[in-house]
Amino acid sequence: MAATLAELLAAGDPDAFAALYDRLAFRLLGAARTLTGSVADAEDVVQDLFVELARGRARLAAVADLEAYVFTMLRNAIRRRGRRAAIDRRAVLAIAAAGQAAGSFTGSPPELPDDELAAAVAALPEAQREVVALKIDASLTFAEIAAVTGTSLNTAASRYRYALEKLRTALADQEEDR
Repeated sequence: MAATLAELLAAGDPDAFAALYDRLAFRLLGAARTLTGSVADAEDVVQDLFVELARGRARLAAVADLEAYVFTMLRNAIRRRGRRAAIDRRAVLAIAAAGQAAGSFTGSPPELPDDELAAAVAALPEAQREVVALKIDASLTFAEIAAVTGTSLNTAASRYRYALEKLRTALADQEEDR
């Protein structure tokens, strides 16, 4: 009986890690890019995910659905990164406020230009943005998205439908404003 990819990963087979990377990297990067809003952050998250997979490879032998497991890891890593970024932002704002109060500097940080679609996606509620990333960038089915997010199939599909409606409206509003 041939070993599954998860069993080969658990055994530390480097070819298995290469196969998993080849199979999922493009989809992971796409989903991570949409969820983080940054190519660089997406690359960092995916790299960290593969390091975490290698370090915790013993757990992989018991994994039934490897793709769902890896995308769940991605989701969790992005959430952790988001929480850390929020803490960092609060710290930077506190430092900036203290600097302004002391007269060290004035003004606000410059706004960076942003693609309209990326801005519209970023404006979606987190749950909807997550489903869009998993559906479009990761090419997961609604059943797989439901497994990754811990929701029902109907909830995953509804979040996707609502997200698309919001994106259409936001992009149409931007078009009218021109």
